[in-house]
Amino acid sequence: MFGEIDLMTAAEVVTAFAVVIGVVFGLVQLRQANRNRRDLAAVDIVRTVQTQEVRLAVRRIFSLPEDADPDTIRNDPEVLAAALAVDSACEMWGCMVFEGVVDHHALDRMVGGWVRGTWTRLRVWVESERAETRNVNVGEWWQWLYELLEADPDPGKKSGAHVAFRGRLRR
Repeated sequence: MFGEIDLMTAAEVVTAFAVVIGVVFGLVQLRQANRNRRDLAAVDIVRTVQTQEVRLAVRRIFSLPEDADPDTIRNDPEVLAAALAVDSACEMWGCMVFEGVVDHHALDRMVGGWVRGTWTRLRVWVESERAETRNVNVGEWWQWLYELLEADPDPGKKSGAHVAFRGRLRR
């Protein structure tokens, strides 16, 4: 009887240990899967930015003054096409940040300047489009992302990455 209880206790200890090891292994795997998902999302952002269409669109929008007149944008087919391309990219990036697919600081490091610079030039146009179409969803994630990046910027945005991250390598 005594040996039987010891054997049962040992079996319970081994089972509990196996469960703990299984849970720890599962958590490590989950963490790695999340890291892989974020890495793939970051690559996707880079691919989006690297298209000729988006790069030329951003360049075209950057030639506009801040709070550009909505009619100037609507009446120039090239500028309108650029505005729509930028809107589409920024909406996607905002959703990706909101869903937790991409960390907003990582996105800020990659395209934060573009998000901010294009928003300040096109925000009046976006607001005008919302009013004209009676659709509050026009540019919604772009504005949300802009406001988030302004409220909580990546540390490198204030002084530049070359200063903020000098001597550091992220792993």
